[in-house]
Amino acid sequence: MNILDTSAIFNLFQNGKYSILVAGATIPLARYEIGNILWKNHKIRHRISKEEAEESGTVLFELLYSMELITPSSDSTLSLSLEEGLTFYDSSYLVSAIETGYDLVTDDIKLQKVASSKVPVRTSSDLK
Repeated sequence: MNILDTSAIFNLFQNGKYSILVAGATIPLARYEIGNILWKNHKIRHRISKEEAEESGTVLFELLYSMELITPSSDSTLSLSLEEGLTFYDSSYLVSAIETGYDLVTDDIKLQKVASSKVPVRTSSDLK
């Protein structure tokens, strides 16, 4: 099983790899991070229309509701964040992988570097 962070979730979505998404796990925060990615792509980067953001959100949120949700320990997440210099958000994905024994799937280079010494790490392009 895999814990997918939002960078991997969004890239898998863009590549139409929905079955990989629903077979994976993520954390409750992912919904909000995905919403923020869609908002930023519409409001800040002007890459998608409001309608495209809403349509993508509908599909993505449905996919997220199909995934296993893992809630990591807040204390462990904070401790790891402070120790490794990761954001609390990134640390929450890594702690979820550590606590469940799942592999971490991320396209975030900094998170990959830190996580690779703690859990098996793959990128979204590694998943077929």
